[in-house]
Amino acid sequence: MPDPVAFQSSYLEVDLGGRAGEAVFDGVTIGWKTQAGKSVGRPKPRAGCEIFDANKVGSPILLRHWQPGDRFQPIGMAAAVKLQDLFINQKVPRTRRHELVVAATAKREVFWVEGLRISERFKLTEGTNRRLQWRWQRP
Repeated sequence: MPDPVAFQSSYLEVDLGGRAGEAVFDGVTIGWKTQAGKSVGRPKPRAGCEIFDANKVGSPILLRHWQPGDRFQPIGMAAAVKLQDLFINQKVPRTRRHELVVAATAKREVFWVEGLRISERFKLTEGTNRRLQWRWQRP
């Protein structure tokens, strides 16, 4: 078993090109569904579910763990911050940081961190015409 505080290099490339799908990465089940249509209002918050602008996320994506130097711009923040700094500010325990699943675009931009806010850059806007519904569940 790997050291729980060591960086893990495993990843899974996932094609979001279809209408819906599901993948399992490191024990976390992630499901997605894309829907055409304008973004109307703010989605209701639901545990284990987020909604993104599907065109901005694109396909394929990478499911992986936090890596040194990762940066992330949480929704509502003006600029990207180091993921490590965000974990410290959110009081995420050191061992837990290395267990969380991260989703990144093909250009390696982090758009989702398990259990944290979504990325500002990939949120729904008035220009959104395809939505990506993202669900996750740990066993």
